[in-house]
Amino acid sequence: MARDLAVIAFDGVHLSSVGLFLDLFGLMRRRVADQFKSRDEIGMQTRTRLLGQGGHPVKLAGDRRLEVDEGLNDQVALLLIHVPDFEWPDGVTTMGLGNLRPIIGWLARQHAAGAHISATGRGIYLLAEAGLIGNGPVPLPQSAAAAFRLRYPRIRVDARTAILENDTIALARGVVHETSMLTRLVARLMSFSMAGALADVMGLQETERDGLSDDPLVAAAQIWLSAHSSAGARISELAVHLAVSQQTLIRHFRARLGMTPRAYLRLLRVWNAQSQLRETSRPIAQIATIVGYDDLKSFQEAFRAHTGMCATRYRVECRASAAASSIKDMIPHPLPIV
Repeated sequence: MARDLAVIAFDGVHLSSVGLFLDLFGLMRRRVADQFKSRDEIGMQTRTRLLGQGGHPVKLAGDRRLEVDEGLNDQVALLLIHVPDFEWPDGVTTMGLGNLRPIIGWLARQHAAGAHISATGRGIYLLAEAGLIGNGPVPLPQSAAAAFRLRYPRIRVDARTAILENDTIALARGVVHETSMLTRLVARLMSFSMAGALADVMGLQETERDGLSDDPLVAAAQIWLSAHSSAGARISELAVHLAVSQQTLIRHFRARLGMTPRAYLRLLRVWNAQSQLRETSRPIAQIATIVGYDDLKSFQEAFRAHTGMCATRYRVECRASAAASSIKDMIPHPLPIV
């Protein structure tokens, strides 16, 4: 089954930080549904949850109240958990963090079970309390660095870098950097082509569009192919859409990506299939249809050519690797360093 995404809410959180997470992944869900609607009525299986301690409504930084979807649950393994920025009248205090101890402990357990965790601004405090960022560094503005150092003298603060990340932890200095961080996580955990499409919609700078070429023509083609890869995309249609000849398009792709647009389209379909195989229990024949193949044999040939194995073996190895990682996380080990 697909693992879900979650954002944590508690008294004092910024609506902008919570809302950005929900809006970004809501937009992704709509784009996935639109992309695959001609071949699949189920759509994106991964859900986005708004979680709160005890499942109770929370009071936002501006004193408005926000209903949450549900409480914290150790029995549900999540793919990604986001801790938003927040503001308390008295600042970040020992008493305030003590009140969040159930959330902090839950974050540590979810991380040990394989969840990726991101945090923005003061949300980084909760990861520090959970022991998830080792000795740092952590990205914080100068205005917040001094207070953080007093509480966590062993954790190094980087006031110059906006986003810091490793395999399982991602940190953003503030809400203004949150979109870029979350888009990078989409690229890493789901689909870099989807991340590029989201970056384009969100208006991010070209350098922040994960996976997209620095050639505007190739980047535009990548976005179009990502949106049409499951619906019988034709390179001739792409050339007409971009108002260039197919030869020009092929020349730019080879210069920037080292492959033709048609080869890139096949690669997109294999990447989409890999995500489906990892995160869902859908039959392989159904996945082949969803990602754009009209017959299973063609899909299997393309999948084997790009991965060196059949789709069945890929799914088995992914699940075995995930199970091994889960067992490994139960053994005491040094804390990860961001």
